[in-house]
Amino acid sequence: MDIQQSDIDHWHRHGYVIIKNFLTGSELDAALENISYYLPSEKEYYRDKGRYAGLIGDSTRVLPGWVRNEFPYVGEALNRVAMHPFLIAFVERLLGHSNIRMSHGAIVGKYAGKADYDQELHPDYTNNTLVFPPAGLAAIDIPMIAYLTDVTIDLGPTYVVSKELTEHIVSDGKRFHSRADYPGLYEAETPAVMPAGSVLIYSMRTFHRGSRMMAAEGARFSQFIAYHTAGHDWLGSNSFQGSGDNPDMDGLLVRSTPRERELLGFPAPDDPYWTAETLAGVRARYPDMDMTPYGG
Repeated sequence: MDIQQSDIDHWHRHGYVIIKNFLTGSELDAALENISYYLPSEKEYYRDKGRYAGLIGDSTRVLPGWVRNEFPYVGEALNRVAMHPFLIAFVERLLGHSNIRMSHGAIVGKYAGKADYDQELHPDYTNNTLVFPPAGLAAIDIPMIAYLTDVTIDLGPTYVVSKELTEHIVSDGKRFHSRADYPGLYEAETPAVMPAGSVLIYSMRTFHRGSRMMAAEGARFSQFIAYHTAGHDWLGSNSFQGSGDNPDMDGLLVRSTPRERELLGFPAPDDPYWTAETLAGVRARYPDMDMTPYGG
């Protein structure tokens, strides 16, 4: 899928952009099949709600009603969405360079009636970094929500507000901004409704919120993904070094390209890290990995 300059311009002006159908039909089908390992389908959930009442996933970031599982995933399709070439290319186009790393990844399931899901408007920097993100692109974390099911107005769309209306308050130190205190922001918010296979790309300074699922029944499956400029220790809510010796991560590294490994914090082929000793050690650790790009 080609990157449109109008989408780049929209992101720069408003702090977010919605891009529809970046996933192909086969990619979306594979992702939904893969996500069934973690999340019951809509039919399964409502057929046996008691069984799934306490389902929360494997994440430490638990919100009421959310079912969240962190990257990497069992299988292949969801990992491929997290490192999708279009998303990587879009971030590189925004920044004007390719020196980026993955910040975090998670799949999230929401089911109508499982919780309220309604939130107040907030920027995401407050729970993704310990400091305040500067304006501009020199040091930036770019979050995204890729939707694997249709998002209608009744299925709890994310609401977003243009940064043209929020830049004067983004540095106020608050996480949540209530409807009572900021009624004008709620009047100006836009629901991110879109078909399955689409993505919302925003910034850690963008005001947004999750909303109530109004439908009597329904499920919304999505993937949270983020990439940040490399070289800034205070950016990135996760380090994937702790996933070493995780069979899912080991398998993903073996199957990935050198560029995809680099996005997770693996040394690039031209990194001075590579010596005869380190090459032998990595080869021994991942015997099925093609070491040719690293000088093997």
